[in-house]
Amino acid sequence: MNTTVLLLTVISLATLLLGLFTWRLTSSKPIIFNSFFASAAFLLAAYGIATKQQEQLTVIMPFLVTMLLAGRALGIYWRTFFKGESELLMPAHLMGGAVAICTLGTCLAFLNQ
Repeated sequence: MNTTVLLLTVISLATLLLGLFTWRLTSSKPIIFNSFFASAAFLLAAYGIATKQQEQLTVIMPFLVTMLLAGRALGIYWRTFFKGESELLMPAHLMGGAVAICTLGTCLAFLNQ
């Protein structure tokens, strides 16, 4: 097992935890589903890198879930700043952190291809 596989597995767990914390604050079902999907996608990418199979899938899946979470984070930030729902600032920061971690994982998967 190389370092990239280990880091993608840790990123998968971190994404899931940040999604769970965000879900606990907002009780939004799409957030938890997106977090589960992102976690599974990063585990699938780690598996693809470890077995040297499905090279395109190891980059495309992390990229797509990163964009999915980025859209969710931007939507929460939009509601926070432009609609005045200041109680959503913490969930917006948590989703932003998940996007940053997922971006790192996507770059790692791309560099390891």
